[in-house]
Amino acid sequence: MRSSRFTPYLSFIGFGLVFLTLSVNVSFKLGMEKGLDEGSLMLLSVANAVLLIYTLVWGVFGVIEFMLLWKEKQKIKSKLERGKMNKEEFLNQTKRVKTSLGINISYIVILLFQLGYVIINWDEVDV
Repeated sequence: MRSSRFTPYLSFIGFGLVFLTLSVNVSFKLGMEKGLDEGSLMLLSVANAVLLIYTLVWGVFGVIEFMLLWKEKQKIKSKLERGKMNKEEFLNQTKRVKTSLGINISYIVILLFQLGYVIINWDEVDV
């Protein structure tokens, strides 16, 4: 069995997008405080808004990945109940799936916080 089946690649990409969005947002806020020229602030504002929306749309892939991992967990449990898998292999695979689910769920929680930020600061995000 390949171990990459349990790796939440889409969540890792999503974490990268969230980090990129946060860095652009902080750059925009610091640029406003330091008094950057209007052109730079406009570009940072547009990049911030586009990244916020794109990251939230990427959350659809996070939900799909959650559903796939959940189905995989159920398949593993079913294999144990039917006797097609021994207890040691079941525990090993369940541990990997639970770790991947934990990563995926933490990504979805971060997206929910970001959605709240977008709703609260809609005037800033509206391009």
